Amino acid sequence: MHGSLRVYERFDGYKPREDGLPDGTSGPKVVHFDRVEWHVIPDPATSAAALRAGEVDWWAYPSPDFLPQLRQDKQIRVQGYADGFCPILRPNHLYPPFNNPAVRRALMGAIDQAEFMTAAFGPDRSLWQVPVGFFTPSSPFASEVGMAALSGPRNYAEVKRALETAGYRGEKVVLLVSTQPFFKEWSDVAAEMMRKVGMNIDYQAMDFAVRIQRATLKKPPDEGGWNVFITALAGSITASPATHFFLRGQGEQGYSGWPTSPQIEALRDQWLDVSDLATQKKLAAEIQAQAFIDVPYYPLGINFAPTAFRSDLTGVLTASGNPVFWSVRRQA
Repeated sequence: MHGSLRVYERFDGYKPREDGLPDGTSGPKVVHFDRVEWHVIPDPATSAAALRAGEVDWWAYPSPDFLPQLRQDKQIRVQGYADGFCPILRPNHLYPPFNNPAVRRALMGAIDQAEFMTAAFGPDRSLWQVPVGFFTPSSPFASEVGMAALSGPRNYAEVKRALETAGYRGEKVVLLVSTQPFFKEWSDVAAEMMRKVGMNIDYQAMDFAVRIQRATLKKPPDEGGWNVFITALAGSITASPATHFFLRGQGEQGYSGWPTSPQIEALRDQWLDVSDLATQKKLAAEIQAQAFIDVPYYPLGINFAPTAFRSDLTGVLTASGNPVFWSVRRQA
């Protein structure tokens, strides 16, 4: 891996399982190419032109602005990801102001999920859905519990008063902004939203790799750390308490943001110990209710932005929510 180019080479020592069918990340992983090059092209117009000219074979996440022309090109296939992606706004629970649960809860009233989705994908509702809670809408564990916190009217003046009552005193909020498409648009909405409710935003733009590295730092925000960032999770991850690693309360032993919630952890353990769906649904609803209290993160909706590739490629799998290279082959 170097700069804007990532190279993946087939490992000849890997032996795929001999039975089953490939389905996302499960099943046999048979690779038909010896080498895959992944080029990072920041400009979507350049990406679209390269795909249409055959200079690249696949555009992982095409900009919605270019979908109509890509769909009209007979040399290109546009195919949806099965479970979508759920962007989230992740606060740092270790430092002010988001170490204060009352501050975290107050800011929930400013989250306008439709505004986040429209900023990145436009008004086409086939590309996104709101309101969305802490589980993928298509999951059996999605529920309406606590959803009034996200679906009610947004009142920035009221949220500003609630933040002041909760104890926010103008502390600087370091927002890590990835300049990658979609993440930049979402981050811009988040910055403006927090400014509207009186937060002192320190907007720090960087490439995606740097953002990932910065988000792992536990240093105080004024020493190179951070307060909040936006990322996106595949809907297959947020579908279940078993796989939803952002919906954990492990403190500093957990993932970036480090929320502590003994209640969420206890409910998750109970969920893992039962097998009947009705009890699992009940426990998942209780997890969501507790998440609206502890606010490990802010759900921003779900998008179904498709992927686009040259029509002579077959076997492209989209069940995982991310591009995978096994099963893909080129027609003769």
